[in-house]
Amino acid sequence: MQPESSAGNQAHDLFAGNSRDLTPAPAGHAARVLYAPVSPDPEVSRLCRSVLSDTELERAGRFAAEEDRARFAQRRAFRRFCGAKALGAPQSSSEIRFETTAKGRPFHSDAPDLRFSFSSCRLGMIGAWSSTHCVGVDIEDQTRIVEAVALARRFFSAAEADVVASLDGSDRLQTFLRLWTLKEAALKSIGEGLPYGLDTFVFELTPDLRVVDAPTDHGGPERFDAHVIEGTDACAALVIRSLL
Repeated sequence: MQPESSAGNQAHDLFAGNSRDLTPAPAGHAARVLYAPVSPDPEVSRLCRSVLSDTELERAGRFAAEEDRARFAQRRAFRRFCGAKALGAPQSSSEIRFETTAKGRPFHSDAPDLRFSFSSCRLGMIGAWSSTHCVGVDIEDQTRIVEAVALARRFFSAAEADVVASLDGSDRLQTFLRLWTLKEAALKSIGEGLPYGLDTFVFELTPDLRVVDAPTDHGGPERFDAHVIEGTDACAALVIRSLL
């Protein structure tokens, strides 16, 4: 078995070579966004597993399918890579340790002013961080089949659901997923999950992306900026929230 530091360095080099900076230009002053594709290579997954903690390995082992175990290992190793990049630390990936809040938000105890957000789908993984803003990211697979209109009527605002229903085919699915990723990213930016309510945030996509409504106890829509993340094979979004 190779030493932990060697494995950590190799995992770091792996993501250094295949990750891409996809930070939307208008958000460059506030946040950093990295993307890495999920690899089908068993050696990549093996290398990623080598930097995980015993607890993470135990969690990975709960998945019945090898594909799911591999994806879990890759996204946890990618999370560590993003942590090292954000900290500007010389540590290998195996030395980066995240903790989570009661609602699942990841944080690094050595850098309490850094705020992180992560998301993954079948195709890829996204990580974002900021020292000046709260951040949220989400990525969704565009190839899956969903009942877009029914879900929009159930979880979105009436205006958003009407927009989804007015479209057909791929335009309908893309619009639905665009709104869904924006809403999930927005919820993450306030440290909340889906139970808080997707309809607590309302967006307009045209003529320009705009936050129409947001919870007043988090500053209202003027405190939020929403961005589409381009450059993946999926649908992805970033939402940042001003602290002032």
